[in-house]
Amino acid sequence: MREEIKQADVIVVKVGTSLLVSPETGIIETAIEQLSNVLTELMAMGKKPILVSSGAVGIGLTQLGNVSKQTAAAVGQGILTGLYEEAFRNQDQKIAQLLLDRKVFEGDESQQAFARTIEELLAGQILPIINENDAVTIDGPEYKTKFEDNDELSLLVAEAVQADLLVMLTDVNGLYAENPAINEEAKMFRHLCEIDERFIAETDELPTGKLSRGGIRSKLKTATGALAANISMVLANGQSPYVLFDILAGREVGTLFKK
Repeated sequence: MREEIKQADVIVVKVGTSLLVSPETGIIETAIEQLSNVLTELMAMGKKPILVSSGAVGIGLTQLGNVSKQTAAAVGQGILTGLYEEAFRNQDQKIAQLLLDRKVFEGDESQQAFARTIEELLAGQILPIINENDAVTIDGPEYKTKFEDNDELSLLVAEAVQADLLVMLTDVNGLYAENPAINEEAKMFRHLCEIDERFIAETDELPTGKLSRGGIRSKLKTATGALAANISMVLANGQSPYVLFDILAGREVGTLFKK
């Protein structure tokens, strides 16, 4: 089952806020540096990675304190992009920044335009880095441009570009039958080919941290969508971004969602 992952070409990698920003110490620059090392090497290997990166709001909040998430995103996104630019420049790797809202995926023409842009960037050996445009998106009763979180965004990106693999890097090792923070002997699933809706409803949420939006239930919803779209998905601990090499080598890391 994992052998097929070795052949993955277009790979969407989603990195959560908890891997990039600490509420206590701020930006985890070593994580950004390591991520740049790994993704640059994957491109040199002929892979086509696309990075969906959270962190803008978290960075803004650590810089500004008690402000709105929109204001935090406006400040944090510039800082985050600058850090990525510096890290990838040190690798001689070009990057591109795309800030999206839900409207991009609601029309065929806009979605196709997005997919063409990604295709052209990858063909030019330019790494796309994607985030929600949190500074201006809204979630109103009649006008909704906001994503539920970047888990949902990463799935929509993977579907739009017909990705071979979606990797969700977070601060847990995978999907457990029980909350491992409560039961240290909780069983971790290595492979799931379907997800019962009751399991999603009954799943205990792990603490998402002060700066994060998503959680395990969100990951399960994303995995359900990936299975429906026939996109392989791996949920794994990304505190060391080098885990991507293990995943793409077909090693049994994290939880694989695949039919």
